[in-house]
Amino acid sequence: RGGIGLRIPLSYKMDLYGELSYDSLDLDFGSLVGEDFDTDGQDIGGALGIRAMFGNNLELRAYGRYTNVGDVDLNNPAGALDADTLFGVGFGYTLIRGLSITGDYESGEFSNWNLGFRLDLDED
Repeated sequence: RGGIGLRIPLSYKMDLYGELSYDSLDLDFGSLVGEDFDTDGQDIGGALGIRAMFGNNLELRAYGRYTNVGDVDLNNPAGALDADTLFGVGFGYTLIRGLSITGDYESGEFSNWNLGFRLDLDED
């Protein structure tokens, strides 16, 4: 998943943010008697959330996210992916100005943990 976002300041230490993402999901269920149960898909998604700073380096956030590749329809012979709405919480810790390590937990049809980084291009 990769994306771009925009933030709207609510106060000095709190922002509302939106994100547009390109989501990709690849699930390997294996095979049984020559049947292939693997499924994959790519599509766009979006998120809306709120984030707040605690101290100079720690950010906490809560959000809702919609994706078109979030739920597997096993009743479909092609193993199609359906849309899903996920809710999450996360953190960001600033390593150096403009670069943060991030972590998120999301719950929806599938629950997942994410660990990554964020590059802030707007350094006011």
